[in-house]
Amino acid sequence: MKHSENTLLPPEIVLEERRDLLQRIERYRKRYPERDVSSYIERVKKDAQIKEVKQVLIARAQSLHTPGNQPCIDYAMRCIQQGRYAEEYLKGNTYPLDKMLHYLQEGGHLVLHHGDFREISVAENSIDWIITDPPYPYKYLDLYRDLALFARRVLRPGGGLLAMAGQSYLPEIFQRMAVEGLKYNWTLCYLTPGGQSPQLWQRKVNTFWKPVLWFTKGENQRWVGDVVKSNVNDNDKAYHFWGQSVSGMSDLIQKVSFMGETILDPFMGGGTTGAACLLHRRHFIGIEVEKAVFDTAAERLGQLQQALKK
Repeated sequence: MKHSENTLLPPEIVLEERRDLLQRIERYRKRYPERDVSSYIERVKKDAQIKEVKQVLIARAQSLHTPGNQPCIDYAMRCIQQGRYAEEYLKGNTYPLDKMLHYLQEGGHLVLHHGDFREISVAENSIDWIITDPPYPYKYLDLYRDLALFARRVLRPGGGLLAMAGQSYLPEIFQRMAVEGLKYNWTLCYLTPGGQSPQLWQRKVNTFWKPVLWFTKGENQRWVGDVVKSNVNDNDKAYHFWGQSVSGMSDLIQKVSFMGETILDPFMGGGTTGAACLLHRRHFIGIEVEKAVFDTAAERLGQLQQALKK
């Protein structure tokens, strides 16, 4: 084993861990003798740094433990162990950690509004993510333009809009959402596997996925995998006939957002996005125009919020 590889590792790494890392490098060299090992050394160094930062972040989070927030602490520990918070911290981005720590100190916020989102007062530049599932029929297409204008106003700089859409009218939807100050970033694939796929008779298609249109206010700064999915046959229509599954919305929310961020759904429906936010420790603002639907969602989310406090 080359002496130079030992000197390239960060000096703060303790002896036992240093030996393990050097053994990883040596195994790599033997397995791929034709490759330049320098890039792998950089990867090993980054892994060591992430491991160290994880311990720092865990200590920060645990210092905020109270008798009443143990479930939140446990969730925060799982999030930190996945590595995303440490990676952002190493890049100099403390925003995810700050949001997590604030959530641990203050708890989550659930705010529900009955009314039309175009008429509800939401502070400008206050929302991290709008994650929503507007109605798909042609007569509702103009709502996508209103949604884009709404997002441009309430999203914080760098925030994102994720809007589900049916495939039938995508060209018209993109046209309506093309507003100045909101930038199209990508289309995510939301998989709905199983035998309960919708049949679009006029298009002669059985569909097992739907597009999630991703727009940003300013430049996007986050890496995101572009495939999310619900559990098999998890088409949850118990709270609304257009409802999505908690499993699918949970996957989406965990991919794009961090603990303690604020997510708004202006087409709340039965409250599935809100349920996923509560389960994964995000603040949630929901808006629903139909009173009976709003009441159903409010009862559902209120009961879940109380259950999570136990």
